[in-house]
Amino acid sequence: MPSRSRWWQSASGMCMAVIVVAGCASGAKSTSSTIVEQTTSTTGATTTVAGIVVHTNEQATPFDRRLLGTNLPAWIGPQRLKDPKFIAAAKASGTTMVRMPGGSWADGYHWLACENGDSGCSANWAAKPSDFLEFMRTTGIAGMWTVSFNTTAQEAAAVVAFFNGHVGDARVIGVDRNGKDWGTVGQWATLRASHGSPDPVPITYWEVGNEVYGAKQSAGSECASWGWEDVWTCDGTDYVNGDKDHDGYLQFRAAMVAVDPSILVGAVGVAKQSDWSGWGNKVISAAGSALDFYSVHQYAFGSRPAIGDVLPAPSATWKGLMTNVQAALSKADPHRAVPVAVTEYNLVSFQDADQDRLMTKSVNALFLADTIGQMAQQGVTIANQYDLINGKASNGTDYGMVDADSMARNPQYYALALWSMFGDAMSPVSTTFKATQLSVYGGTDAAHRMFLLAINKTDKPISTSVGFDGATGPYGATANVMSASALDGTDVAFNGSDNTSDGLAAHTALDLGSHSGPLTHEFPPYSITLLRLAPATG
Repeated sequence: MPSRSRWWQSASGMCMAVIVVAGCASGAKSTSSTIVEQTTSTTGATTTVAGIVVHTNEQATPFDRRLLGTNLPAWIGPQRLKDPKFIAAAKASGTTMVRMPGGSWADGYHWLACENGDSGCSANWAAKPSDFLEFMRTTGIAGMWTVSFNTTAQEAAAVVAFFNGHVGDARVIGVDRNGKDWGTVGQWATLRASHGSPDPVPITYWEVGNEVYGAKQSAGSECASWGWEDVWTCDGTDYVNGDKDHDGYLQFRAAMVAVDPSILVGAVGVAKQSDWSGWGNKVISAAGSALDFYSVHQYAFGSRPAIGDVLPAPSATWKGLMTNVQAALSKADPHRAVPVAVTEYNLVSFQDADQDRLMTKSVNALFLADTIGQMAQQGVTIANQYDLINGKASNGTDYGMVDADSMARNPQYYALALWSMFGDAMSPVSTTFKATQLSVYGGTDAAHRMFLLAINKTDKPISTSVGFDGATGPYGATANVMSASALDGTDVAFNGSDNTSDGLAAHTALDLGSHSGPLTHEFPPYSITLLRLAPATG
């Protein structure tokens, strides 16, 4: 139908939803390839139902599972990493990659001193590399490691050997610029084996430093007076090339890749390339073909957000951000598509700014679900939510998906968990809904299943027709749903249960039956819904 098709709620607040599986629903005025308009009657009122069409017969784009990463900081300690409740929550979250050892801690974390419990470790009570290694092996979740920019290229190469190397590998790492001999690859693999892991648990993705552009002003007069990162430069060219006293990204990468040529090493980038004295442009230019991936951090708000500004943010942010990043990368090398990794993202960049604790509330679940969808549509390759488990700040807010004390799941947990149930390809979607009402993402997978992830941002149930082009029935339909009673609340329900401490598998999806035609459904207020249609068997 033309764009005049619209949805409005009946006086009773009850509307019928129709999901078109093959062709049109009975009484519809169009084919399944267009937005469906249907008239229904509820308690005497006439309701016009707007529609959604997932174009599964058009060109699809991959849904990269690496978008479902998160961060895992050392300060949560080894006991929490081994806690069975935390292990269960991590597995059920659907996360595919954990970035370690944790934000700005990475630039002060001397891996070997921490592994051995030496005085050079900034916090001997924190998790050690072997603790992270055990977590990855136990959960099957891949890792990403951020090496300290304050150390040397050879020390970084040694930690690659610790995770990825083999006992008996006699290749020499070499002597660093400070005169320390870092021995052989096998030496560090032997240390790993002596601490309980004879075989490697390899890490593919590595970063050099964390938010180096935010260096404290003591690193240079051009650095921000309110800088937070304890590193030696805030200049992008120096970061890449190093100086007479320090190794830069190029030296780090060369030494690390010499240990394991299969790894990928990312450089610290920014969302807007002209910011931070042109940091991004300098890094991209200086790194050239040595840039394996470009790391960006994106927090929607740097100051206290109003709750009404949160949900519009994802759709207003990601197209412009990725256009800027990709244009700079393409200008530097038009023949190569450099992957973009958003290795930290969440609602508020500094905990002190989240005085309303919105990161712990239902609004953040909807925000993060929409953020993942937008990143997928705009070409982000890797994404790591910040973070899986963190601990509460003094004002009560919490970056974490899992509460560090109770191991309960915070609302934002379900954004990642529901996206983990999505397909492996994204299909174009037509909708008459505004992004302020309902965000929708459609897809398919290799098993010929079809998906719709819908985020209802309103305080009313939304009923609509959903069509899937090119589909043939019969299909069995299910729905997984996270719903909340209020945006500023912390209580949510998953598939009707408000207690998911026993794992998500115990809370089975709503069975909507087998259908070759219309199927009724309704998206609850303040909810994330994952509809799945699978070919019926038997």
